[in-house]
Amino acid sequence: MKFYTIPAGPFEVNTYLVFNDKNDKKEGFIIDPGGQEKRIDKIIKDENVDLKFILNTHCHIDHVSMDNYFKGKYGIKIIANKKDEIILKNLKNQAEYLGYDFNENVAIDEYLTENNVINIGDINILPIFTPGHSPGSTSFLVNEKYLFSGDTLFKSTIGRTDILGGSFDEIISSIKNKLLTLDGGIIVLPGHGEATTIGEERKYNAYLI
Repeated sequence: MKFYTIPAGPFEVNTYLVFNDKNDKKEGFIIDPGGQEKRIDKIIKDENVDLKFILNTHCHIDHVSMDNYFKGKYGIKIIANKKDEIILKNLKNQAEYLGYDFNENVAIDEYLTENNVINIGDINILPIFTPGHSPGSTSFLVNEKYLFSGDTLFKSTIGRTDILGGSFDEIISSIKNKLLTLDGGIIVLPGHGEATTIGEERKYNAYLI
């Protein structure tokens, strides 16, 4: 498995391009496309990736703003948690609050089922529902080695809960009861900022001690 981390958009969302690189059939997917679409297109072309779907860790505007672009260009589906449809209905207001225009409608094509593994080549994706930052926030454990945590868990901190759909009690419960129980060596790849590990956050994250 190989992946690229592409900070994208005005809020530097970590967009991830993930694909199987062990044979000529490089099937892959994209997580939280928030911008840098031309750069990502070039990587897809240069690596000869067969893009299969979009995964959204959650549906706030900065994480879905380029969903329709990649869906249209590559003829792929958007996969996310049904509980975040309420967030998608509010995209225009979110964009206005953040100071830019967005007039598209983004729709989920396929709903995630918790603990129902998604297989793509030699890549296994386990959805873990981690509400708190939003009602449908979902973390993805890939090959039992990488955790794409969206805006739930960050290096030394946690996601905001003072925005639409947020709940402090829920995010703390999600992290402590679902994420911190994972193996300490798992690499956490968040929606913004630097990577960390489950072990580091278990020991040093002041919100979780």
